[in-house]
Amino acid sequence: MTTGTSLARNFSIQLSGKILSVLIGLLSVAIITRALGTSAFGEFTTSTTYLQMFGSVVDFGLTLTLIVMISETGADEPRIVGNFFGLRLLSGFILFTLAPLTVLFFPWSAAIKQAVFIGAFAYFLMGGATMLVGVFQRHESMWRAAIAELVNRGVLVLFVGLFALTSPSVAVMMVASVIANFIWLMLMVRFAHPFVHVQPLFEWNEWKKIISRSWPIAVSIIFNLLYLKGDILFLAYFRSQTDVGLYGMSYRIIDVLTVLPVMFMGLVLPSLVAAWSAGRKEEFRLRVARTFDVFVMAIVPLIIGAQLVATKLIVLIAGDRFAQAGPVLAVLILALIGIYGGALYGHLVVAIHRQKQMTWGYVSVAILSIIGYLFFIPPYGIWGAVAVTLFSEACIALITFLVVYRVTGSLPHLTVTLKSLIAGTVMFLVLKHIPETHVVIDLLVGASVYGAVLLALKAVTITELKSLLPTR
Repeated sequence: MTTGTSLARNFSIQLSGKILSVLIGLLSVAIITRALGTSAFGEFTTSTTYLQMFGSVVDFGLTLTLIVMISETGADEPRIVGNFFGLRLLSGFILFTLAPLTVLFFPWSAAIKQAVFIGAFAYFLMGGATMLVGVFQRHESMWRAAIAELVNRGVLVLFVGLFALTSPSVAVMMVASVIANFIWLMLMVRFAHPFVHVQPLFEWNEWKKIISRSWPIAVSIIFNLLYLKGDILFLAYFRSQTDVGLYGMSYRIIDVLTVLPVMFMGLVLPSLVAAWSAGRKEEFRLRVARTFDVFVMAIVPLIIGAQLVATKLIVLIAGDRFAQAGPVLAVLILALIGIYGGALYGHLVVAIHRQKQMTWGYVSVAILSIIGYLFFIPPYGIWGAVAVTLFSEACIALITFLVVYRVTGSLPHLTVTLKSLIAGTVMFLVLKHIPETHVVIDLLVGASVYGAVLLALKAVTITELKSLLPTR
């Protein structure tokens, strides 16, 4: 029987693995930034962002839809997983074949185009690996996925370090990703074997069912990515690759900090789907409110703390040449409010089957964002991109909240928000007045003070957290 305790343990394992994975990933970034410098790192960022756009189209909402479909009562898991895997392989092959061809039409350097050509294979492999995470979430065996990802990160940092010493270039760094992602995919398939034999199936009737369920999510994700990653692509088109490198470095930190909401919502989504489908609306609303509290407690110290340590953190990771990205990070980190809110309510939109209703929201925000990028990036560069990003993230969070509220009546409880702000203020004052020290010490002191004040204020209890993951 699946229990709240086992799910909480599963989350703890995944969180621990993800923290280690992130730390190793940051080590890779540190090596790459120091080996390439701001301009070449900008080219690296442009090429990876371009490939991420294709990756989102390839995903077509399959990752999220897989979790939902195999969590439903009576699901034929082997057949579902096989057809999802087959569909992902075919769509990935087609689109990642197009990526190196279409990039030729952009006025970018030969280094970027070469990196896209090599990186397309890396992203093809990664797409297959990440989709299988749903299998491990379904069977509460995320330690397997965590190990596979850790191996991937370890291999990546090994080859990135080797290439940085021998022949550092944007293209060679992409080769490191190809090697690491190939090993990742093989491990994910092998680790899934105790639960389901992963074998690609090509059953058109099943594919039609999958596509009919996933296309609203796909449209949402694609337009979502237009405003999420459009900033870097428009910046790369209108401004120098040095600007892209500085902005891209600050956004790397934001990407790291978005791990928690996506991971957490992936784990609780099956329970939310079950509660809503069974008509347990009060239980559904309670868990939504508790999840909101967890997210608030996570983002408050990040946003407040960044106002003091952003530049020192950037320099620690990327080196002195990227110090100008510090002030960018201090402002851009405000986007976490919208990102975490969008992650929470965006997943809830799926849980209550309102994907089609939400499509117009993503389309509208994407259009407004593109207009914003065209108007503000040419004259204002990085700061124009930051402003539009903050606007778009806030809009998506608000729209998804309104869609969910109209259907479920779910509202956040703001008591924990107030207590988190009090704890964050105390943390800020302590950090502001302690002697100048290393940024790692600042982070440890800040986390300790914030956590201690939260406990003193009884912002949340273990029992309340367990209520997110009740016995099913």
